[in-house]
Amino acid sequence: MSEFFFSSFSRVTRPLLKLTKKHFSSLGFEKVSEEFIPEWKSNAVLFRHRKTGAEVMSVSNNDENKVFGIVFRTPPKDSTGIAHILEHSVLCGSRKYPLKEPFVVMKGSLHTYLNASTYADRTCYKVASTNTKDFYNLVDVYLDAVFFPRCVEDFQTFQQEGWHFELNDSSEDITYKGVVFNEMKGVYSQPDRILYRASQRASF
Repeated sequence: MSEFFFSSFSRVTRPLLKLTKKHFSSLGFEKVSEEFIPEWKSNAVLFRHRKTGAEVMSVSNNDENKVFGIVFRTPPKDSTGIAHILEHSVLCGSRKYPLKEPFVVMKGSLHTYLNASTYADRTCYKVASTNTKDFYNLVDVYLDAVFFPRCVEDFQTFQQEGWHFELNDSSEDITYKGVVFNEMKGVYSQPDRILYRASQRASF
């Protein structure tokens, strides 16, 4: 069931984002709700894919930015940071874009926003651009990355992004290295983040 959605969604990405509401049905989606949000001056329409249950929300307004985000539920079973490591790893090349760091290449685009974030229960991949062609190019790279990442065939990507042992000289001690490992060392050394984490643990 999921495989059908992944492959089909990859094929229809561009038309899906350009089509009007009446065309969504032919792509397997049904309209769930529609609401105008006054404080954002936006019209929001929620669609659900009949076969997989995947949801797509279209928000229309006068902002010149074209914004896209894809979100996955990633509730953790422990504190090993797997979801965060996966967030980094899937952006290390994909089936269609087999570059080592396509994320770095994309930073040379006309984007107005380009990022990915891991929260306590979800992982989000978000892009924005005022240039339509650039926008669809960024969306294509992101969707191929999250649905067809190269990291599933390359264990070293996880070691690079997560953590690994490193020894430069036999006279030195073995050290831990890794992109996410170093990033979180920095985050968890900040007093406000330590307080926030302690508050979360006490609350939940």
